[in-house]
Amino acid sequence: MDVDTAGDAALSDVSAMDASMDAATGPLCMSNADCQGDTRCVTGRCAAWPDGLSDPMCATDIRPGVFAPTVQCEFRTAPAGDMFPNHTQVFNAVVVGDLSAGMRDPDQAPRPSIVAIFDTVTASAAAPTTGILRILDGRTCALQATLGEPTLLSSTSPAIADLDNDGLVEIVATLGSGGLIAYKQSAPGVWGVGWQTTRAGAPYAVPAGVWSAPTIVDLDDDGFGEVLRNGVVFDGRTGVFIGGLGGSAGIASYDPRANGGFGAHTVVLDIDEDNEPELITGDRIYRWDRVARDWVPETFRPAGGSVGHVAVANMGAYVSARFDAPEFPEVVVISNGGARIETLEGRVVFGPVAIPGGLGGPPTIGDFDGDGLAEFASAGGTQYMVFDPDCTATPRPGGRCASMTTNGILWVRPSQDSTSAVTGSTTFDFEGDGRVEAVYADECFLRVYDGTRGDVLYSAPHASCTWYENPIVADVDGDFRAEIVMGSNHLCGTVGVGRACAGLGPRNTDPIFPGLRCQSDGDCTSGSCVEGLCRCTTDAQCCGAGACDFVCVAPPAGTPGAGNTCRASRERGPNGVRVYQDVMDRWVGSRPLWNEHTYHITNVDDNLRIPRTSAVRRGWRLAGLNSFRANVQGRAGMMGVPDATAASATYTCTMDNVAVLRARVCNRGAAPLLDTATAGFYDADPSAMGAMRLCSAPLGRVVNPGACVEVSCNWPGAGMRATPTDVQVRVDDESVVRECHEQNNRTVLTRVVCPMIG
Repeated sequence: MDVDTAGDAALSDVSAMDASMDAATGPLCMSNADCQGDTRCVTGRCAAWPDGLSDPMCATDIRPGVFAPTVQCEFRTAPAGDMFPNHTQVFNAVVVGDLSAGMRDPDQAPRPSIVAIFDTVTASAAAPTTGILRILDGRTCALQATLGEPTLLSSTSPAIADLDNDGLVEIVATLGSGGLIAYKQSAPGVWGVGWQTTRAGAPYAVPAGVWSAPTIVDLDDDGFGEVLRNGVVFDGRTGVFIGGLGGSAGIASYDPRANGGFGAHTVVLDIDEDNEPELITGDRIYRWDRVARDWVPETFRPAGGSVGHVAVANMGAYVSARFDAPEFPEVVVISNGGARIETLEGRVVFGPVAIPGGLGGPPTIGDFDGDGLAEFASAGGTQYMVFDPDCTATPRPGGRCASMTTNGILWVRPSQDSTSAVTGSTTFDFEGDGRVEAVYADECFLRVYDGTRGDVLYSAPHASCTWYENPIVADVDGDFRAEIVMGSNHLCGTVGVGRACAGLGPRNTDPIFPGLRCQSDGDCTSGSCVEGLCRCTTDAQCCGAGACDFVCVAPPAGTPGAGNTCRASRERGPNGVRVYQDVMDRWVGSRPLWNEHTYHITNVDDNLRIPRTSAVRRGWRLAGLNSFRANVQGRAGMMGVPDATAASATYTCTMDNVAVLRARVCNRGAAPLLDTATAGFYDADPSAMGAMRLCSAPLGRVVNPGACVEVSCNWPGAGMRATPTDVQVRVDDESVVRECHEQNNRTVLTRVVCPMIG
């Protein structure tokens, strides 16, 4: 697939030193787009690429303002013969990671999987305890494995990490009884129960209905992660109870009476930078005592305030007596209908600000307005809100409030979550412009909001009875681009539809989504872009390939421009798991993992090992990492893409008259070429009618910019042809890679013949 390129003209006039490396005697050219095979344009002639070089300007424009997701894949029904055909509902936030990450060859792209707990529509809405764990392929959503009996607490998320550092990832889930269970691999994809938690000979249990998820962190700095839930600590390798019941002080924030009776997620970070981990609960901060094997209250943070969900980041230059440097983090607390920011010593520096609808979900932190300072968001029962300390009478130095308010709120949008009022969200800078977008799903729609203004950039139907679930953003298919992953369920309302949604527009459309966006006519299936929105006359003009969630109706009142628009329709909500990607794969890259509900980038390494506490990077001090419940952001500006070339084709004949066809494949682009791309060998022009694909060869490794790899495949029919065949080679013959140029993907292997012997 061709993409827009930049810099061809500049690259046609290379430096004298660069030009001296080339024999510029090939065909005339004006830019690299005029050259075929493994050649480029040098001083008006096509010449061979020198080894190790590539085009740094091989890129595509991210096109800010055109936000166009589509359904990449989904898992909604169990395959034929599945032991649990009715377990197709997801009530929790999913996690993502390459479950063999530590054993993966560095020349191979990651193979992320989606891990989620599935339940049935007959589960208890208050505390569903009959879930099973499913592992899905991140590229296709196909079922890879089903683990366990239907005894898991499906209202809480699993967590994944390489707990024993053997290169294979374990999965930790919560049992309906309140205990924890870890699933372990004996070989890649071969699963069994590793351990279940015990204390004094009995399963560790918490009261029914507590939705808090497991957290994995290395408390004792020995290089192995411990598993925590509700502040209680277990050995990650064995499940043996270690401690952490809170001693005589108790840990009030994990009392299930807090947060509406749903419990709180365990957040552990070295927030005072003494290389020892702390447990942050909202009303206290505890340090881990390795000798007592328990949490001990920190003296610098006296008891006070109310319990709730927490997140940690540098929220501004707030200093105090002990922490007199502005680089130390603050604690964001969402507590029973209020939002606030505290210093590490407990001084409230922002809020509390009321959350309409009560309670409030786990906060997510990011730079919503591009001013270089962090803001945070939370969802209540009736509104989704972004809070900004600059939207007060005393803004932060260098900060700004785009909404010009003074009530602490950057923007607010209506939502429907009366069932729990504690759902989560995430942020991501999809366009690489320095401002994150917010991603949130209520009972009716999954929405993506502009971070500065709160405009709904995208909407898709959703269904949930709502627990602590939230969307996640990660490179879920290993293609070096970000995707959105969301679970859905029909536990409340009508099976197959979900809960009834209030205030819908015509044909059950999202009342606050004006329609699919565009910059030019070419961005729209209908070919009509007016005032930044695709205009249509039929539903078919709203739908490309894959699932279609849009109908052609009049936009909300006051929308600029004339004509109907393509709006998200919620006639029925999905169930199971959905993955969304940009329709042109233009979103910036991210990590291929999200390992737990309290994910904050530095809590887990790329190979899914848990870093030693003393080695954990302090995200609040690092550019691009000052966030919480958000993933790594890609770079701004032009987005690099690969450029596959084909050259140097050869062949040999075997004793049984098989032709071994070979070709040299290089990547002359500015991004890695995926190992799943193939080189096809044909007996004629691959685009010609009747051309036969003789054989094909996957690259088998990621080809980085400037690198080359030899591929080969066997053509058994070579000995059956009486005359020599000109074999045409085409790299990425299945057109799965977005490239700078397509014309240089071909080369010809002339006069291939392997005469019959005997």
